[in-house]
Amino acid sequence: MDAVVAAVAALRDPSLPGTPWAAAEIAAVLTELAASPVGAACEAETLRWLAAIQDGAPLPD
Repeated sequence: MDAVVAAVAALRDPSLPGTPWAAAEIAAVLTELAASPVGAACEAETLRWLAAIQDGAPLPD
């Protein structure tokens, strides 16, 4: 359960690049995140970065 909470926190974290995810977006990937072999939180942060890059959001140096 802690891994899922950490994953949701990463997807909602305003300090990460890109736009924090909405509840519906998180719900759509939550099952896949929970089953991730690298860990749900790591996978969630990667998704945030990839979405930010795809959207052309400013990234930190």
